[in-house]
Amino acid sequence: MTGEQLRDLRLALSMSQRKFAELVGVGNSTIARIESGSQTMSLLTRAKIVRKMQLDESLFIFVDNQ
Repeated sequence: MTGEQLRDLRLALSMSQRKFAELVGVGNSTIARIESGSQTMSLLTRAKIVRKMQLDESLFIFVDNQ
C-alpha cells in the first residue's frame, strides 16, 4: 500500500492523521511519513492496520501488485 492509498483510506474514514494513528496504535508522525512517501510501511504497521480496520489481508496483496 502506498502512502497515497493510505491517505485515501484514512480520508474515506473521515479521520485525521492523529486519530488514525491512535486507532492503529502508531505515532502520528509515522502515518505522516508514510503518506508523504518518506517512509515505507513496515510489516508491523501493515498488520496493525489490517487488524484494527478489520481489512482482509488479500486487499493489501491486491493493492501491492497494482
